[in-house]
Amino acid sequence: MNLGSAYLASALVTAAVVAAPASAQQNDTASRVTLSSIGGHVMGNPLAKHKLTEYMSYTCNHCAAFEKDSHSTLMNNYINKAHVSFEVRNLVLNPIDLTAAMLARCGGRTKFFGNHRALLLKQSEWLKKFHSATPEVMKTMNDGTVPERMKKISKAAGLDTLMKARGFTTAQINACLSDQAEQDKILAMTKYGTETLKLTGTPSFTIGDQPLAKVHSWTALQPKLAALPQ
Repeated sequence: MNLGSAYLASALVTAAVVAAPASAQQNDTASRVTLSSIGGHVMGNPLAKHKLTEYMSYTCNHCAAFEKDSHSTLMNNYINKAHVSFEVRNLVLNPIDLTAAMLARCGGRTKFFGNHRALLLKQSEWLKKFHSATPEVMKTMNDGTVPERMKKISKAAGLDTLMKARGFTTAQINACLSDQAEQDKILAMTKYGTETLKLTGTPSFTIGDQPLAKVHSWTALQPKLAALPQ
């Protein structure tokens, strides 16, 4: 579905939900996921008045902290009220990060936020496992094509095990890591964040594509969201 069609479909769904009970509206808004023009995943109403975007890295401990700290309040107080949408975009820092970013996109848009949260909540475990890999294993990491290298990283970090626990097969995992189109989207988001927006760290945030200076945590972001007009 192209972006125009996605927005039109969302508008129709929004119109159809107006007469539904408030709880039904909230549940529908929270579960709605669309793709932005650059390939980021948007949670909530894509036509929301305020568009919040996070530029993140899966190897960034502050990004993991943001996911833990923000999840419930961001969902319930902002996204569910349909006046704020939340988009996740990648700002890739290293090959391990790229591997995790590729796996987060496995299964399409409806699986993304579940994969995203699982990777961040288990971040300390799989990073520790990767950094504990034997010298023999580490020597092979730069051998082969990019997909072959990512498969080695995934195995060394136990990311393949994490994804299998989420219902993905080895064949599906390998296909995700070999998807050049998805890799291109991830790298395009990274390039836009670093070269156009001049972002220098993760997580970084924009509202309406305008970077928020010195905002890199939920504690710093929450007052900015609370000040947004309804």
